[in-house]
Amino acid sequence: MLKFSQYLIEKQESEAPVETGRNAKHWFDIDETLFAHDHNKLRVHVKDPSGRRVRTLTNQEFNSHQLEPGHSYDFSEFRSSDVFHQSAKPIRQMIAKMKAMKKNGAKVEMLTARGDLDDKQKFAQIMGKYGIDITPKSGIHVRRAGNTPGKPADTKAAHIDGAIEKEGLKEVHLYDDSID
Repeated sequence: MLKFSQYLIEKQESEAPVETGRNAKHWFDIDETLFAHDHNKLRVHVKDPSGRRVRTLTNQEFNSHQLEPGHSYDFSEFRSSDVFHQSAKPIRQMIAKMKAMKKNGAKVEMLTARGDLDDKQKFAQIMGKYGIDITPKSGIHVRRAGNTPGKPADTKAAHIDGAIEKEGLKEVHLYDDSID
């Protein structure tokens, strides 16, 4: 699988201007786009019908994994703010890009395949450590597509489709490590 940086080919002098008007929005994925992770600490587990762990996946492997009938996913590590804190390493160029876009008036949100985390305040503090204000007054909302059943790419696409319709967006940008 290619790394996100291999898809991202930018030169500051040739970069097209970022649309900041009311009809554009920019979504940034969290895992492997804004933050890299130690894959020994952050995994999705596959359990058989009896609840026994039969496989462990990285978040990138999970993106294309096909669950066998009767098996289920255990997302407990992805719901833990402590595990996020222990495993997250900032991808500073992408964080700077997101913050600069927000500062210049662009509508910016984070869109993650994660569900709700166990400690929202701790997660907000971790984001704040890197200068990302996700408090309601900041305007950078964290959308959790993982709260909707389905494949990450499909749930993210449904969220963006809904925002296009509801907000009348004419231009959307998604920064994500998964090409799907």
